[in-house]
This record gives sequence, structure tokens and C-alpha cells, in this order.
Amino acid sequence: MYFLIFGPILSVSSSNWVLCWSGKELGFFSLMPLLLMNNISTSKEVVLKYFSIQAFSSVLLFFSGMMIFGFLFKDVISILLFMLSMSLKLGFFPGHFWVPSVVSGLDWFSCCLILGPLKVAPFALLVVFLLVFPDLQLSVMFLGVLSAFYGSILGNNQTSVRGMIGSSSISHTGWMINALIFGYIWAYFLVYMLTLFMFLLMMMKMDYFSASMNLLSMSGLPPFLVFIMKINILFSMINMNVWVPVLILIIGSFISLIFYLKFSYSLILNMKNFRAFSLFLFFSLNLLGVFYIFFGGRF
Repeated sequence: MYFLIFGPILSVSSSNWVLCWSGKELGFFSLMPLLLMNNISTSKEVVLKYFSIQAFSSVLLFFSGMMIFGFLFKDVISILLFMLSMSLKLGFFPGHFWVPSVVSGLDWFSCCLILGPLKVAPFALLVVFLLVFPDLQLSVMFLGVLSAFYGSILGNNQTSVRGMIGSSSISHTGWMINALIFGYIWAYFLVYMLTLFMFLLMMMKMDYFSASMNLLSMSGLPPFLVFIMKINILFSMINMNVWVPVLILIIGSFISLIFYLKFSYSLILNMKNFRAFSLFLFFSLNLLGVFYIFFGGRF
């Protein structure tokens, strides 16, 4: 667990490409024993699939990264290989195919590890990449828009909560890609991770009512915090006059709202009891969105 936390920190704080890549691999390899240790419910086939995809993307990332950041070769092939490796690492379009199937075979704690800490270093590296290649921002933006739209469609085809969380991760990663270009990336990442971890914690505790409320928060309904992050991204995109991606993102949010409401309603039907403290904590955090709506413009 210490190495899982230390790896992304090493990648983010390093100014050397080899150390940056090594930090990501340190976090990745330290995750493997955690997925298998004392976890009978986790399928070994799922772990092997995740390992194979991530190892392949690590090879592509090392090769293309050395070409771009090490030898300063800025050819088309190196750029395409780098974007493909980032797509496989983060799970956005077109390298999103592994996320629902892998997450469906893991327990809640493993979902926290895969969908949380290991995404910090690739996002930070993608920020640096777009600073080096500002001309690629439009292409990366459309990849994020397609990821958000496809994740919303994929979520309606899921029948399990874990598969739905995987599809939701694809959609939210697409929003984070756009937040990376137009601002609010780390604020969006922090709010989404907080909401996701609270949802997974409530599912572990079998507090289904609080879990359904956190699921509604992830859908982006007002006045929850995720809605505040999404509306800030949309306002930034509108100020840049990119109307077509804005419309696609809004349509994708409406489509994803269908499966969020469906699964939250099914969780409420499975509710046997609820804990007042967790419900109070949830509403206290998310009602900060109401405070932002009414008072955020004055600060």
C-alpha cells in the first residue's frame, strides 16, 4: 500500500522521464498483490486481463515517451503510440474496452484502487504532453467527448452495479479529459474520487440508501458537487465557442442519467435500514454545491 501511494508521488514530482515512468510502474506492480491477497471473490482471470493490458500500455508508454521526452522525436507515430498508451492507462476512448469487464470481477476495495490513485500520474503526464503539443488539444478534446458519450451508452447495457461503475468511470474520465484542457481537472478529480469512495464504502457497509444518494451525486444532478464541476467545465467550453462538444456532453449526461436513476432506485428497494450519520455526512458534503451556487460568484 505504501508503494501504491509512493509511485504516483514519484511520477508527479520527478523531472526525469525514466523516473516518471518507473513511478507509474511501481504503483502498478504494487497493486497486483493487493488484488490477489486475501480476496477469494476476485477472479484470477480478471487480474490477469488487467495485468496484460496495463503491461502492454506500459511498453507503449515507455517507447513513445522516450522518443518524445528523451530523444525529442516528435513524429506522428510516437504521438499516436503515446495517446494510445494514455487511453489504455486511463480507460478512455478508444482504449476503454477493458474497464467494465475488469471492474465487474473485482471487490469494492479493489475498485477503489484501480479507479482512484493510479490515475493521478497519467493525468499529470497528459497535462505535460498537451503543454508540449498544444496543437493536439482539439483532438484530445474530441476523444474525451466521445469517451463521455460512449460511457453513457455503455452504462445502459450493464446489469451489475460494478459494471455500471466501470461504465461511469469511462464517462467521467471523458469529462476529466475536457477538464484537463479547459481547467478544473484536479478539482473535478478530487470531487469525483470523494463521491466514488463514499459510494463504494456505503456498498461495503451495505448502507444502500446512502449509496443510492452518492450514485445520484455521480450522475451530476443539481445541487450536488459533481454538477458544480460539470457546469464549470461547460461554461469554460462555451466561452471558447466549442458548441458541438458541449451539446454532445449534455446529451451524454442525459443518457447516463437513465442508468444512474435505475440503479439508485434498485438500491433503495433493497434498503433494509439506513444510518443517520452517514446520511448526514453525505448531505453535508454535497450541499456545499448549494452554497457555491448562491454565494460562489461573490468570492
